[in-house]
Amino acid sequence: MGRIRKIERSPKSGRNYYVVDACFLVNKYIPPECAPNDRERERIVKCREWWQEIDSQIDARKARVYIPDICIAESFKTLAKKYFVDHWFSSATQLNSAKIRMRRDIVVSPRTLRSLRREVRYHDISTSRDIIISVDRFFEHFLKKNLKVSLADLIILATAKYLMDFYDLPKKLLHIITLDNDLWKGSHKISELPRAYDPTRAVDAEVRVFF
Repeated sequence: MGRIRKIERSPKSGRNYYVVDACFLVNKYIPPECAPNDRERERIVKCREWWQEIDSQIDARKARVYIPDICIAESFKTLAKKYFVDHWFSSATQLNSAKIRMRRDIVVSPRTLRSLRREVRYHDISTSRDIIISVDRFFEHFLKKNLKVSLADLIILATAKYLMDFYDLPKKLLHIITLDNDLWKGSHKISELPRAYDPTRAVDAEVRVFF
């Protein structure tokens, strides 16, 4: 097992910046008791432990969350699938409650945006030309490693690269969060990016990573 990459709860300079995938985002809003088995319940609980830590850092103005726009769309699709196909939610009320809580986090009112003291907790990132170019390059990397990743997965990595190149976010303060096995594994081989975390893995457990 490799050395654990730690995250400082209160960085001495700047903030922590988290780029998150749809599965990790969705698990913040699904009650653990909705999961159909112990394994899925445990995965939700582990994700929520990370979210509790991230939100605590946001409250202290020590973190921001970035979500690619495609992941936001995928998150609403995933919630709907949990109800209509997988039957995790027992009622439409449960589904709507999860959707409302997610909207509350990711939607920002015009009044808040106009405020001189605005503090936007969750930022959406549009898929720009520069991100698309990185998607193509990262796809080649995963293809050579025989790892299968979706377009949304590649956009997560490309977004992280975009934030480093055009927002000047420091690599040591940028953290990619994913529940996708191949994305997690492949990110460890891309030296220009910080390796991704998977909160559901023992090596990336919240109690082991944050200090």
